Amino acid sequence: MKRLFTIATLLLVLSSAVSAQTTMNVRVGQVNYVFKTATVGEMNFVEGSSLIIDGKAFGIIDGSSASVDFIDEISLGDNEVADNTVDIVYNGSTANVVVAGNIASKLKVTATGAAVSVVQDESLQQEVIYTLSGTSSNGSFTMDGDHKASIVLSDLALTNPSGAAIDIENGKGITVTLKGANTLSDGAGGTHSATLYIDGHPTFSGEGSLTLKGLTKHAFASGEYAVVAGGTITVSQAASDGFHINERFQMDGGTLNITSSGDAIDVGFRGVNKGTKDQYERNGFIELNGGTLIASCSGQAAKALKADSTIVIAGATVTATTSGGAYYDTTEKDFSSSSAVKAGGGFQMTSGTLTATSTGSGGKGINATDAISISGGDVYVTTTGDLYEYGSDDTKPQGIKSDGNITISGGNVYVCAGSYDGSATAFKPGDAGIFTINGGTIMGIARKKTTVSAVSTQKTATASKQKITGGQTYSLSGVSYTIPSNYNNSSANVVVSKPGL
Repeated sequence: MKRLFTIATLLLVLSSAVSAQTTMNVRVGQVNYVFKTATVGEMNFVEGSSLIIDGKAFGIIDGSSASVDFIDEISLGDNEVADNTVDIVYNGSTANVVVAGNIASKLKVTATGAAVSVVQDESLQQEVIYTLSGTSSNGSFTMDGDHKASIVLSDLALTNPSGAAIDIENGKGITVTLKGANTLSDGAGGTHSATLYIDGHPTFSGEGSLTLKGLTKHAFASGEYAVVAGGTITVSQAASDGFHINERFQMDGGTLNITSSGDAIDVGFRGVNKGTKDQYERNGFIELNGGTLIASCSGQAAKALKADSTIVIAGATVTATTSGGAYYDTTEKDFSSSSAVKAGGGFQMTSGTLTATSTGSGGKGINATDAISISGGDVYVTTTGDLYEYGSDDTKPQGIKSDGNITISGGNVYVCAGSYDGSATAFKPGDAGIFTINGGTIMGIARKKTTVSAVSTQKTATASKQKITGGQTYSLSGVSYTIPSNYNNSSANVVVSKPGL
């Protein structure tokens, strides 16, 4: 009876004058395809078992091809939807999907319970806007395709206890717009890489918020570069990294607040452009041009900001904090210590604010393999951990450390390094490097004396055996700084510099 009723309903629709009603709704399970009656055009039967509507094949009787969707219901209405859109509303153990008719033939949509999957045909060369809303404690969204797409999260609360909450396998540009308050979470013990995974290069924007919780591994991961341009994103928990990104991370606006066990932000190299020998542009970079970033991590040797290449701060307000201690890797035969900022290349700061704090043993403030250059902005570095020793070797809680040169030519830089009675240094260039001051206002406090290169163009003043107490305002030669409450040093060496000294 159901099959005969469906055909009868279809004949009624086809024979009607389509009067004042503007849409034809074709329901397949939990998916509703909405076609505009004015543009549907000719509908064709295929061998009596399938119906073609605007290029989309539907089954209408038993024996229809397994490759087509069987029609459960056809109705007329006035529920017009915008072209190139897919709306998904989660409701507990189910999800209702609405697909615009103009792209129905280009999408394979599957909805089982609250698990929704969409595969875009490779011939689709239009940007599809997916809007996700509602609530489910056992749901997911998966999408794949070959053209850029937009994802709108609109008051969505989605948890997948057995995998990623959202998995975008599309390797193109993905715009993620935040509306209202959104939360995504996974469950522990899975095999997926992140609660929110985007294979392509996402850009986050909007006025809303997104809270991520990664119980298996990362909270967010991307296969290519990622940009935060707006919105408020919070990683409340991550078993590994908060943001795990290949190629590049760029922040131009918004607020990003990460709490993780592993690295808060970890950016790795992506290799080379396909078919070429060229590196991707700014490969392995972290670029913080605007917005507010708060990054905190607690794992052993974890980094708040970690990049395989260069880290640039040019306008953002950044707070980077680590609490994990160092360890000795017996395989690599080398130390690994936490760092608020760790650059596999250089570190550059031109404007903005950086507050970098490491409290674990051997923890560093800023640690770069290549040169460190500060020409503007405000920098506050505090390390309070003990010396970490392994056998006769050790690693120290240095303030600002480079394997190359350290150059300050502007800005305000205040460093308090190593509260313990050891040999931490406020500014520590490499063995073949030098520390140069050519401008800016600087104060460095540590047990070990900082050596300033004679080629510096700005004069310095020094003091030794200074008792430094947390909370006091310490002054030397016209440079003053209120010492962080968690820092104390009973016999410090101090170096200061400012224009006109």
